Amino acid sequence: MLEISGDIFDRDSWSYKPTTPEIALCVTTNGMVKANGQAVMGAGMAKAFTKIYPQLPVILGQRLACGGNQVHYLLTQNNVHILSFPTKHHWRDASDLSLIENSARTLAELAILKPYCTFILTRPGCGLGCLSWSAVRNSIATILPDNCWVINRDL
Repeated sequence: MLEISGDIFDRDSWSYKPTTPEIALCVTTNGMVKANGQAVMGAGMAKAFTKIYPQLPVILGQRLACGGNQVHYLLTQNNVHILSFPTKHHWRDASDLSLIENSARTLAELAILKPYCTFILTRPGCGLGCLSWSAVRNSIATILPDNCWVINRDL
């Protein structure tokens, strides 16, 4: 796992540039689906992602209904893959460190299968999830391989 600074949506702002031909951005999510079938993505990074990729709540809602609250491939647009990275079971709750660890293990499996892709996520569970970055880092640093990067605006 590599820690970098910048805006996840602005590659030019990244403190380190990937050398892989593919990029995957991971959106931190919860496991809730509304009555209309759309995933709850109304705050934090989930909301920021939906402003750029407005189809995400529908796609993630379908994935959650079929496969549960786990890492899911969502879409590819402009040569960027988008994946979910669950940190919460319910949007109202604080993030769950064991869920983050499970998400990190799944992401690590994907990253090992796709060494030609750099996977980028914000500090999972540390914004609206109320966890400290030191606790999360200690839990996921040994799980995530070198082609998984955690980006932070405040580094």
